[in-house]
Amino acid sequence: MMTGKDITGSLLSGFSRLRQAMPAAAALLVAAFAFLGTSCKRRPLSEVDNNVIVNIRIDKDIVNYVYSRDPEMMRVMFFNSGDGTFSTQAFLPASGGSVSVTPGRTYDILTYNFDTQSAVVTDEYLWNGICATTNTVSEEARSRLRSRATKFDDEMIVYEPDHLFAGRTEDFYIPARSVDAPPVVIDLYAETVVETWKVYIDKIRGMEYVSRVAGVISGLALSNTLADDEESADEASVFFESMHYDIGGKVDITFNTFGRNPDFHGEQILSLVVTDIGGDAHIFNFDVSSQFIDNPEQVIYINTDQIVIDKPDSSDESNGGLAPDVDEWEDIEIDIII
Repeated sequence: MMTGKDITGSLLSGFSRLRQAMPAAAALLVAAFAFLGTSCKRRPLSEVDNNVIVNIRIDKDIVNYVYSRDPEMMRVMFFNSGDGTFSTQAFLPASGGSVSVTPGRTYDILTYNFDTQSAVVTDEYLWNGICATTNTVSEEARSRLRSRATKFDDEMIVYEPDHLFAGRTEDFYIPARSVDAPPVVIDLYAETVVETWKVYIDKIRGMEYVSRVAGVISGLALSNTLADDEESADEASVFFESMHYDIGGKVDITFNTFGRNPDFHGEQILSLVVTDIGGDAHIFNFDVSSQFIDNPEQVIYINTDQIVIDKPDSSDESNGGLAPDVDEWEDIEIDIII
């Protein structure tokens, strides 16, 4: 039987062991609460950012053309790489801006100015089909040119295009990203797909009897495929008019074109159409084939003084140049000195 002394000693021993174990238990309890506090902390989800930054730089160094102002608007189009189908687009200032586009995909991207007057963009929702072209001339303009070609009915005669600036990049991958991640930046360099050419005519004698000077050049490209910046294989003749001539007979004509047709191998003819104050049109044809090849200055010189416009009869002057009589037109072919 335990005595009171034995019971007292046993209790004291138990309390001693309990007191020694308390620091370890307390530490374990603190660690458990710390773990629970960390794992249950509320954290906001990262917000996905679908916006990309498009920077557009426009080439302003153009032969025979003075870049006077930025385009009013640039169209930026995203096509799915591989099948070339349209995905999304945005209309931005000339310097670019922000575009919302689905991330995690690879795109072919195209931009061009959306404020042209005569250049017409067709098949714009197909990467492999989008191209720039121009409209065919009016019947009035076409009738003035009827006597200049032997295959006139089959000839495609179009107005000259104005400058269209296009930039592109292919196989651009846009990753998924959060709003606090660095932005995706796309740099596009836009160059004109149109060439500006000048025609200098040394002299037209009888310029005081001239009311209008126009021209048409054969063997040019009908369009430009914007995705690869290539001249089309479709042939066209470009019609243009000039108001830049003086009484001394010198004529300075500027015209635009998508370039020479890559498949054209015939004579490239410049037909100069001079309408006198009596309304009669006189056509002078010049072979300019050699001047359209390897010509970085893009200048054509017509050195001749054999273009002569006589004073019309008084009965013809009543027309005032506004009602030409097509039956009295004549063709004059002159060999030029190059």
